[in-house]
Amino acid sequence: MNKNVLLVLGNGYNRKNLIESAIYLRDNLGFEIRPIHVRDVRKKEFLPNAIDGIMLEPMIAGVNKEWTEYEDKEILKIKDLLIENGIKNKLEVKYGITPEVVIQELKKSDMLLIEKEEKFTEDLIVLMKKFFKPIIVVRDKPLKLGQVSIANDDGTKVNKSFQRFSNIFRDIKEVKSLKLFDNSFDKEENYLESFILNKGLKLSSKVFDKEGLDEFIKECNKADILIMGNLSNSYLFEKITKKIGIKIMESVETTLFIA
Repeated sequence: MNKNVLLVLGNGYNRKNLIESAIYLRDNLGFEIRPIHVRDVRKKEFLPNAIDGIMLEPMIAGVNKEWTEYEDKEILKIKDLLIENGIKNKLEVKYGITPEVVIQELKKSDMLLIEKEEKFTEDLIVLMKKFFKPIIVVRDKPLKLGQVSIANDDGTKVNKSFQRFSNIFRDIKEVKSLKLFDNSFDKEENYLESFILNKGLKLSSKVFDKEGLDEFIKECNKADILIMGNLSNSYLFEKITKKIGIKIMESVETTLFIA
């Protein structure tokens, strides 16, 4: 059965990590790589037509030309990087609003591979709210499956993420469950851990008090990949209500798997 990963290559700094992650999926799990770059049309929205009655069309035309030339060079760099890393698949260049294009193109793919910059971008937030296929978010290191950890709040969303993860990465033998609970919850049954054990996997578990969030995040960063559940509500709502899941997503430096 053919399967492919949609590799989104923008103007960020993590291209090499993204490409190495895609190669890992190709060489170890048989994924075909679909590299894509989106020429985002929104740049024109931020350029006014006039200031204090002075028409700016000539200036805007110059800015657009410079941006187009810059993006042309970046696309050539991406193509060269793909070739250098042995990826023969043609780079697909699309026009539109980045998250809208990515969501549309994801309909033809099995998985999304995208970068997380130092801060959550608006585009990534939109994708995190709307994606419907597994997503791997890469930051400071490429995908590998040495140490697999789970940010385990025992909710249905992280349970779903693990279930889909285990269906894709069938050779996993061991998982570490990282729990951030009040002491009152420590003795309750953890259903996700029972689910993991029922799959015959070796399980280790570590519990952190909610006051020790920094230590929890340090432990998350030791993992090669961290499985998480998706946002329960809107990003803004969870940010305002200080949901811990948002803090973890924003702070961890390792690769994320969310489904």
